[in-house]
Amino acid sequence: MKYFIYTIAIIILLGINLGLFGNLPLFGQTPNLLFLLVMYFVLDKKDYDFFFIAFISGIYLDFFSAHFFGAFTFSLLFLSSILHIVTQNFIIRELNWKFVVGLLLSSLAVFRVFLWIYAIAVSVMHLSQPTEAINVYFNGFFWSFVYNLLLLYPVYLFYRYLKKLTDNFTVKRRSLVR
Repeated sequence: MKYFIYTIAIIILLGINLGLFGNLPLFGQTPNLLFLLVMYFVLDKKDYDFFFIAFISGIYLDFFSAHFFGAFTFSLLFLSSILHIVTQNFIIRELNWKFVVGLLLSSLAVFRVFLWIYAIAVSVMHLSQPTEAINVYFNGFFWSFVYNLLLLYPVYLFYRYLKKLTDNFTVKRRSLVR
């Protein structure tokens, strides 16, 4: 049931991302709400639902992008794996706003670099046209970061509501303690 709820939430965020923010670009950049949702699921550290969220979000983003199919899926899966390893092994116990802002900046940079590497790999295999230089992928990076930063807290509130909703639908086992 929770995966159905996650899929509906991804569709809602994708609709908001493409419908509302697609018409409100900030210096030619639009935010990626699904990227932010994946980031919050990775920071949760309780379960591995972030792989499902990353895969489904990537598939939906691939359907609506001009990149070769699979670019967003592999990028989100790769990024979520790296973030999971980093948060499990190198992160202090408390997450604060400074850390989340730094994590957003570094994650967005890694995400764009991996999109560029994927485009190079696809063009080397002669499956698409030759790709542009890496500076094309980083044009407007600052404004993309600012736009995603502005929507960091609203997506966090949506994430908390989504987790509370799925926790209400999960069966909690109760046992007798003797």
